[in-house]
Amino acid sequence: MRKLPFLAVFALLALVALPAPARAQQTWLTPYIGSSFNSTFDEYDFGTKLHYGAALTWLGQSGIGFEVDLGYAPTFFEPGEDEFFDFESKGSVTTVMGNLVIGGTGGGLKPYASGGIGLMRSSISDVSDLLDYEDNGFGVNVGAGLRGGSGRLGIRGDLRYFRQISDLTPLRNFELGDFSFWRGTVGLSIGF
Repeated sequence: MRKLPFLAVFALLALVALPAPARAQQTWLTPYIGSSFNSTFDEYDFGTKLHYGAALTWLGQSGIGFEVDLGYAPTFFEPGEDEFFDFESKGSVTTVMGNLVIGGTGGGLKPYASGGIGLMRSSISDVSDLLDYEDNGFGVNVGAGLRGGSGRLGIRGDLRYFRQISDLTPLRNFELGDFSFWRGTVGLSIGF
């Protein structure tokens, strides 16, 4: 049973080590880890919290592409130094964003910009279960970063701003909400 994970890791490393075929379009899977900062709701600051997730990015020959970004902060609403809540609480934030990406293809150091819309799910509860709050709303994000390395393997650094949408009525209304945060991440980009 223990040989299966070893074989899977070995197969992934062997695939990454193969030379990339000559093509202008590229696809990357980037698992990442990072932190939020300047996280606010009205005047409350949640401090810095751990974030992790993955992004799947496709860039065409023109350098324009699409990305799906899934991020998770398991302790986002837990009390920190500023004690947002007067009681013990736990809570998380999950983001799933579909983004337009503009950036360079190929190896080397390539800057990119990204932005789009998606789901921002907030969940808060206290230990006595007196307060349970969940919000499955829309949000927007915009950011930029650098990807460095070869066509198959690289490092990506990313900085993004996320903001809740409080009202989204197609063709009639679009209002930004009071909940927002910045997220900085670093990850290993695997090209295929």
